[in-house]
Amino acid sequence: MEKIGVAIVTFNRLDFLQICLDKISKQTYKNYDIVVVDNNSTDGTKEFLLSHDFPQVHLPENTGPAGGFHEAIKFYLEKDGYDYLWLMDDDVFPANDCLEQLVNAAEENKLVYPYIRNKACQTLWFPGWSGFLLPVKIAHQAGLPNRDLFFWSEDTEYIQHRIGDKLDCKIKWVPKAKVVHFTSKSSKKKAWLYYYQVRNMLYVLLYVKDFTAFRMYKLIKNWSKLLGAIIIKENNKAEKLEWFLRGTVHGVTKKLGKTIDPHVGKGKNSSHYKVSR
Repeated sequence: MEKIGVAIVTFNRLDFLQICLDKISKQTYKNYDIVVVDNNSTDGTKEFLLSHDFPQVHLPENTGPAGGFHEAIKFYLEKDGYDYLWLMDDDVFPANDCLEQLVNAAEENKLVYPYIRNKACQTLWFPGWSGFLLPVKIAHQAGLPNRDLFFWSEDTEYIQHRIGDKLDCKIKWVPKAKVVHFTSKSSKKKAWLYYYQVRNMLYVLLYVKDFTAFRMYKLIKNWSKLLGAIIIKENNKAEKLEWFLRGTVHGVTKKLGKTIDPHVGKGKNSSHYKVSR
């Protein structure tokens, strides 16, 4: 019977984390262990976790999903006895038989992921950190997620590029396995999100994947789409354009890392963000 290492990354969403853990505890497939990686939460998450006896990793600062899953996968790769890793954000709520369905469909050279819908009942087609099942053998070959991406595209770089393209690992959808990713798109984005979105998108398309005419087309299309969204749809246009253009420069010049702390300061002006120069 395959042994599963379940990894949940959380940050300041204790209510979601509690639901996620409850859903894991009700899985029909029981041969698993859990680790929770806490990205330095300040909402009581740490105290809640310390009242439980399952393994935990408490990070000294918020490292984003890139750093969180870097540590989560590292935790299991340094141990023996696990066959697969089941990876998810704290707002992913699996059906009771989700893990069983994934294990039944799993193979050593195949990444399998569930049917994912958000709280608006929209189907999400990309695995992301929404409960995909990763063979440990493949994880050893792929290495760890790039923590310097901090937020956005770190899952694309890890899953599509390293696992799918470089390792030629099949990525299979398992519709019988179901999760709710309890999130929805906001009509308005914060300025820091535009920064990381454009920076990491440009970096991945320019320097991670083989650069082709199609990639240039995709780069220009995605860049223009983000710019258009700010101009047409957004409020606080000047602030968001400033961070969008800064992200463009940093993506082209390969300036990665946690250059902006999105959770420091809520002011209107860009100067209220904590910036690493």
